[in-house]
Amino acid sequence: MVSGRRGMSPLIATVLLMAFAVALGGMIMNLSIDVSTNGDCELLSEISVEQFCADADGVRVRVRNTGEVHVQQIQLKVLTGNIEHDLNVKNSALPPNELLALSIPFTASNARVDLLGVIGSEDDPYVCTEFPIERVDPIQPC
Repeated sequence: MVSGRRGMSPLIATVLLMAFAVALGGMIMNLSIDVSTNGDCELLSEISVEQFCADADGVRVRVRNTGEVHVQQIQLKVLTGNIEHDLNVKNSALPPNELLALSIPFTASNARVDLLGVIGSEDDPYVCTEFPIERVDPIQPC
């Protein structure tokens, strides 16, 4: 037998295994949070746009949420030529089974406009760019 070699203490081995399990669990939880937020974006298909047009004062938007997802805010993504603008609309929360009517003061002639929903919490908002509520190219007059 070889003398002078000792194995790892069972107590140290248990502590190392527990630390590994906690680190692995934390990584899995971070991944699952992102997936669930993206999955909620698919629920935006249950939001119907009743009016989305431009007049002299800006853009008129009227949307109805017939689904289960709570939209924290509405965002407009305006693409004019090679210039892209993101417009966050204040006071535009859209809870389930509610109607939201807005008049947004900006001109959008000859522009593509995406109506996007912002879900999640106020501290951690997520803009659903992959599932726009409505895409208008170009925006039509009222």
